[in-house]
Amino acid sequence: MATSPPGSVRQLLRLLVYARPYLWVIAVALVFSLLYGGGLTGRAYLLAPIIDEVALPNASLSQIGDLAGGEALSAPEAARQREALDARVRESFGDVLLAGLFLILLMPPTRMVRDYASDWLMTRLYVDLQAAIGEKLLRLPLSHHMRGSRGDFMARVSNDTLIANRAQALIFGDIIHDSAIVLVALVVAFRVNWQLAVILLGVGPPVALVLRIFGRRIQLSSQARQEQVSQVTQRLLQMLSGIKIIKAFHAEEAERRAFEQTVGRYFKRAMKVVKNRVLSRSLVEFVTQASFVILLMIGVWAVLQGLWGLTLGKLGAFVTISALLYRPTKSIGKFYNTVHDALPAAMRVFDVLDAAETPEDRDGAASLSRIEKGVRYRNVHFNYGREAVLSGVDLDVGAGEIVALVGHTGAGKTTIADLLLRFYDPDEGSVEIDGIDLRDMERASLHELVAVVTQEAFLFDGTIFDNIRYGRPEASHEDVVRAATAAFAHEFVSGLPEGYDTEVGDQGVQLSGGQRQRITIARAILRDPQLLVFDEATSALDAKVEGMVQQAIANLMRGRTVLLIAHRLSTVQGADRIAVVENGRVSMSGTHAELMQREGLYREMVELQQRN
Repeated sequence: MATSPPGSVRQLLRLLVYARPYLWVIAVALVFSLLYGGGLTGRAYLLAPIIDEVALPNASLSQIGDLAGGEALSAPEAARQREALDARVRESFGDVLLAGLFLILLMPPTRMVRDYASDWLMTRLYVDLQAAIGEKLLRLPLSHHMRGSRGDFMARVSNDTLIANRAQALIFGDIIHDSAIVLVALVVAFRVNWQLAVILLGVGPPVALVLRIFGRRIQLSSQARQEQVSQVTQRLLQMLSGIKIIKAFHAEEAERRAFEQTVGRYFKRAMKVVKNRVLSRSLVEFVTQASFVILLMIGVWAVLQGLWGLTLGKLGAFVTISALLYRPTKSIGKFYNTVHDALPAAMRVFDVLDAAETPEDRDGAASLSRIEKGVRYRNVHFNYGREAVLSGVDLDVGAGEIVALVGHTGAGKTTIADLLLRFYDPDEGSVEIDGIDLRDMERASLHELVAVVTQEAFLFDGTIFDNIRYGRPEASHEDVVRAATAAFAHEFVSGLPEGYDTEVGDQGVQLSGGQRQRITIARAILRDPQLLVFDEATSALDAKVEGMVQQAIANLMRGRTVLLIAHRLSTVQGADRIAVVENGRVSMSGTHAELMQREGLYREMVELQQRN
């Protein structure tokens, strides 16, 4: 027999914890669910007096005879009994009518409040869950993002949180509503006839057995389906990101087939979930329908036999009340299946929420407002979990000095910069600013000192103005214009129809590569950092645009400590010092002239680029 896997209950409880701040909303939904359930049950309960005290007596008004011996009553006596019976019928009908009018007035506003409170809570929990995972992704170290795929993260934020929220919606929506109906209905059912109520409870065990068998199957197939959702999302992101290459190589048909295969695998895994869910619901349907018919037959037999004090009116009321339990019973099956369907998604969400975050600052971490001495790498070793990338790097960058890093692709130049930005910490050795190990420095303090300009000129979807002041949101319009002017961006920005209010589009697609790069340089100038890191900032630009960007870079570097990574060696010749990174360490350093006088990699690279 299938059982729920270990941890399932714990994951479900973690989902429920998100509702803790909204207990008052749950209380409102519960109270009004009980009121609405009482209204539904009360409406069914009215059948008993309608049949026993109104309909049947009214039908016998024309058939009054000698109830004791069968002899005909005198006309006056028959009239008196008819009048008395008619009065009782009218009184009973009046009471039933008043009760019915009360229910008519009570139930619509009760249901409105109940549904609004539940829907508000469901939406709030969904938003909170998405906000939690979004916030967590920002706090995760860069290494975690590098190991994962964007498609997987996107699937967890959008699809997995949505499916996990279904379990929350059922618990705080349908389960609250249906439990209230079940509770009130069972109380009234026992009041109408406890013998039939005991028989009615017999439907529980077979339903529980069906749900237990299929719950585990649904959870396993749902887990496989959610993993495939990440594959579909990743494939779609890859397709959209590479749309230029796809069209340039006329590979639309190949990509279509690949995407079709990916979504086809998702369809197969999703249908396994559907199959188990449909089978489970069908068996629950069979049990509930069969129990209803059996209960009705037993009730009719009891009325005919005169057992249990059961009248035709009470049987009608009991049958109607038991019918109210039909939908909640099905909802229990839906809830059980949906929870097992949602748990794999919840586990994927909690995998992210439980991931190790970027370490907090150490106690007594130092704070720097400016760089007095410079940056020093001491015997730094680092790897990404495979082979070593850095193997004993020693490097000094004095305050106000421009040091360039050169070397073959994969030599470790960008890793050296990433360690300075503390995207990672060294496996051995240390990176220091003014003699303070970065691990002993406040992260906020470090990042206030540093600005970065990368090869990929990334812009956020928004205006040029907002992108320039991204690192300094309090900056004035005049500050932004001055930074743009220093970055040689003001001229082209002013020529745009909307100027600084121009929308750049997703990742700045509305601007050229050179324009985007100058915007990022303006962003760095506005930040006014002590330390600058340039990582291949001009390698993707043509010669004309590169010259303009180089002037902007020169304006930005003036008077600052700079770590400059460049592929084009012509861009590093003016550096105060050039460090050659080779085999995971700095093999030589000096000025351009000094290095050209020595045999080694730098001179080989310069001569090769000159020949090319």
